[in-house]
Amino acid sequence: MTCNYKIVLVLDGGKDSLLVPIIGLNHLARRVDQDALEKSLFNWLDLVVASGDSTLLGSLLAQGNSDILSKALKLEDFVRFQNTGSNEDVTRLFFNDEVKLRDLKTHFNFLSYDIDTDEVYQFCDILPTQQGMSINSMLKACMSDPLENQYVKLGFRHLISASSFVPNPILQAAHFTRCMYQENPIVILSIGSGLHTHDDTEQEYSENVENLFQKELVGRRNWHYFRFNPTFEQTDSTVMKINKTYRYFEEQAHQIDRLIRLMDIRSQGVI
Repeated sequence: MTCNYKIVLVLDGGKDSLLVPIIGLNHLARRVDQDALEKSLFNWLDLVVASGDSTLLGSLLAQGNSDILSKALKLEDFVRFQNTGSNEDVTRLFFNDEVKLRDLKTHFNFLSYDIDTDEVYQFCDILPTQQGMSINSMLKACMSDPLENQYVKLGFRHLISASSFVPNPILQAAHFTRCMYQENPIVILSIGSGLHTHDDTEQEYSENVENLFQKELVGRRNWHYFRFNPTFEQTDSTVMKINKTYRYFEEQAHQIDRLIRLMDIRSQGVI
């Protein structure tokens, strides 16, 4: 029987929305390489959904370039050593203004927030009017810090990072997936930005959204869902978070084995 799995990657916004998925995806990529599977992990992706700073990583993944692993490692080094500079400085390390949204090869849905209409604004490949926009302009709109009163003007819209409003974009990802793939079997890989042991309004919202999605998931037997989200302490330094994240993904070996088996089935094209 032909397998028609669609692989959807969902990346949370939030404070550590680059640190956790970079380490997690690099760990998965090394596992795929060890298992000598036919296709790169990054080339398996059919749809990438992201909010906040993780839209930068999502854009790199959606490019589908052969050097994506080296770029992800470069981004990991940036996070590890806490290089100074604005988000704009960081994005220009990877993209110039000549690279447009139409150049992305993987389906994508990146979330920003319109402060005038008080609603989520989506950048996606199915909207022709967005295709000529530079990736850098989109990233500015998705990564502008609302706490510093930064925003990006797009037509009549004033856009900021959606991470404070949609720290976990899993419901938006589910809606977009249903529209794109309808009754196809789906593998959803969701990577968080870390759970925290102290009270956190953003985390509370994120977990409420996760609970809503879990209820919706019950009625979708052909959806396979994987959620990876390590736990941090409030006092953890960046280095401590990195080390905890490495240990966390090593401890998730059983789940990762299951995920890779599904991806291997997808690569073979049959079940």
